Amino acid sequence: MNHWLLVASVLALSSAFGLFLHFTRGKLTKKYSKEISFDQLKLGQELGKKATILLFKTEYCSTCPGVKRQINELIKNDEGISFYEIDAVERIELAKKLHVKSSPTVLFFNEAGLEEGRIIGAPKKDQLRNTLEKITTIEMEKTNAN
Repeated sequence: MNHWLLVASVLALSSAFGLFLHFTRGKLTKKYSKEISFDQLKLGQELGKKATILLFKTEYCSTCPGVKRQINELIKNDEGISFYEIDAVERIELAKKLHVKSSPTVLFFNEAGLEEGRIIGAPKKDQLRNTLEKITTIEMEKTNAN
């Protein structure tokens, strides 16, 4: 009887963890690195006039090429959005500094270089579009208010 209870407990915990991962991966989360700005990352890249996107990827990430294609498709006609890919293994210290723990992880920075949010896991195209629209709309509202 004890073995069945143990097996049932392990199955319940595994199922709960699987559901947690399913519902949290690929979703926009709050910013992790409030105190770090894009300029402080010293990437040698320019900040976008409206937004900047960083894609942390790894060589063995099967979903990273698709995420890259989705981002490129979304921003192809918008010169105000900069997009950069970063290999999380080659730039492990940067990944640690930004609390990137898996790939793909997409970070969104506003026009001031502050992180607005991130998506951990493979996002859907609509999630990417909605996040970019939110960031650029916020920045447009700030500009119009001045």
